[in-house]
Amino acid sequence: MINIATIIIIFILVIYLIVSYVSAYGVTHLNRQPVPKNPAAYGMDFEDVDLKPSDGITVRGWLIPGSLKKIIIMTHVGGLTKYGSTTSYKNIFKLYNKEIEFLKTALHLHKKGYNVLMFDFRNHGESDASPKNGVAGVGLYEYKDVVAAMDFIESRGDLKDTDVGFVSFCMGANSTIIAMSKEPDKFKKVKCLMAIQPISMSVFVSTYSRKVFTPYIADTLLPLVKKFVKWQSGCDIEDMSPKDYVKDIKVPTLYVQARNDPWTELSDIEGFYKDTAEPKEFYWIEKTKHRFESYSYFQDNPEKMLEWLEKWM
Repeated sequence: MINIATIIIIFILVIYLIVSYVSAYGVTHLNRQPVPKNPAAYGMDFEDVDLKPSDGITVRGWLIPGSLKKIIIMTHVGGLTKYGSTTSYKNIFKLYNKEIEFLKTALHLHKKGYNVLMFDFRNHGESDASPKNGVAGVGLYEYKDVVAAMDFIESRGDLKDTDVGFVSFCMGANSTIIAMSKEPDKFKKVKCLMAIQPISMSVFVSTYSRKVFTPYIADTLLPLVKKFVKWQSGCDIEDMSPKDYVKDIKVPTLYVQARNDPWTELSDIEGFYKDTAEPKEFYWIEKTKHRFESYSYFQDNPEKMLEWLEKWM
């Protein structure tokens, strides 16, 4: 007959397995939020466009026309959309409950005359699921969508002679950096990159779980979470990072990071910066409490962004 101690041990093991599996699932299957507004809601003309990554899916975006022969590609945070993040969406894995409007950031660029290309990554917003049944790679698969954006620009007679800049957030920054490394010939027109809080997913999971649980519980869960991530995605969580690719960046790069970000170790992005070639710059966002506050920063404080782009484009 099973005694109480055995039942308790089995119960703890089951909870351990469930929590580890669900945590890994949150890494490999990111939120698909709705897209509640388009550029017209902000007074901008736009065109719905389809991008065609090499693995056959369709990635859907917006082209906002400008007066200059310059185009900014904006790439979004994992779990958000080209619009941003809406408070009307509720989900167990949603990490922030305030509206983020990347279109407000795009409006600043539009007013300066830039063309702007925004798109939903695979498995996000209005884009198709990945061929891997909706599995995310936090840049390792999504980089193909960034390459597709460059192919789209090259295919358009009205855009192919434009200079290109990137304003890339979190997973979008990871994806952009990885794309530049893997297919450098596609990025010869790129003049500069803003990389806003790129991250190593192993660092994020470790720091985030330590906030949600205790350090001891987090450290106990992490080995099994890593195994489930590998099983679900085919990728090691340590590889979900731009760390091995930043050395190949060949354009001026501005790294942006909230100094008080509770969900990372600052040494992570500082390592990216160290391994990136000159010219480069680091910009600290001060006085924020939540990592996601930084994704709204340039919609309200566009000066540094506009200064950087004007300098290099």
